[in-house]
Amino acid sequence: MEHIFVGRQPILDRKGKLYGYELLHRATPGRPVGDGDAASSEMLLKTVWEIGIPQVSGAHRSFVNMTRNLLLSPGLDALPPAGIVLEILESVAVDDELLRRLTRLRKRRFEIALDDFEHSAERDPLIDLADIVKLDCLALDETGLARHVELLKRRNVRLLAEKVETREMHERTMALGFDYFQGYYFARPQLQCAQRVPTNKLVLLELLSRVSDPGVSVKELAAIVRGDVWISITVLRWANGSLHGLRYAVESVERAILVLGLQTIRNWVALLTMAKMGAAPGELLKMVLVRARACELIANEAKQGDSAKYFTVGLLSALDVILQIDMTRALELVPIAQDQREALLTHAGDLGTALQNVIELESGASCANRYRQLPEESLLRCYLSALAWADNLGRNGL
Repeated sequence: MEHIFVGRQPILDRKGKLYGYELLHRATPGRPVGDGDAASSEMLLKTVWEIGIPQVSGAHRSFVNMTRNLLLSPGLDALPPAGIVLEILESVAVDDELLRRLTRLRKRRFEIALDDFEHSAERDPLIDLADIVKLDCLALDETGLARHVELLKRRNVRLLAEKVETREMHERTMALGFDYFQGYYFARPQLQCAQRVPTNKLVLLELLSRVSDPGVSVKELAAIVRGDVWISITVLRWANGSLHGLRYAVESVERAILVLGLQTIRNWVALLTMAKMGAAPGELLKMVLVRARACELIANEAKQGDSAKYFTVGLLSALDVILQIDMTRALELVPIAQDQREALLTHAGDLGTALQNVIELESGASCANRYRQLPEESLLRCYLSALAWADNLGRNGL
């Protein structure tokens, strides 16, 4: 069976809500790439068709990179247009044949985006066929960015700022009137290392450290859960939602722990605790869920008995972003094992390799140093399973 990687990078609107994902892709290791971008785009198309847009992007839009060969291919007509944005790569040559094809695709209700757009006489006709134009904030200086915004706003298209990597860049593009935003800022914002952690977050961090302790007992965990009304209600709701034929409803926290399992409750309470910290965008929290679950599944795939430690490493991998402080200081607030600390700071050891692989999978990079030499197909399967798990958790109220 051929496996094809599909990662995704979030695209947010002006209110910070998720608008869609750009799908990132590469072929199975060892398989010839063939005709460059055209081959990888065709494989991505196959993946989107076989896996299904809902599994990859949920109810949100999927931005799919398009080469010229793929745009002109009749196979594209088999793709349902709902929720798909055809992203025209900057390398696509513009001529009458392409413009006629894009006109037909628009009539079929595909949305069209122009990737890494820089205005020129050759590319000007594309603007009238586009719904969204993406401008690279690193490729254009401030003057060039402002000039492009002024030009494109007159042409009635929506603007997407990509490669937004700092808070200042986000604020500048907001002020310029961009509609959508994409980049590492939303997962790796520039942090103020001297910033004080608010008292309410310190309380939650104490809760997080107690829950993450591998030695916590059922009695201690039940006491932790009962100490927070919202967490108690959520845990009981989840337990009752997974009865699988039990005759009686779950009415106590202790019973919920028995029904769901100690490790499941520990993981979920940790996730709920991080959700209550409140500073992180919803998409960042989802990324944390995916990382935690993927690290856990990768450890299970390699038959490691301490997969809970891997879940914790994934869970804490964006703690610096959530708390808005440096990771070294953030980890001082959560007592964890030394190998977990090193994994988070330098991606050292097996824990760090698993986390690094997950980060590579989510960004579309190749896993050069694979965890315990697991096949790429296994890593991919774990990552896709984690994506589905996190999306399902979000639909159920996290």
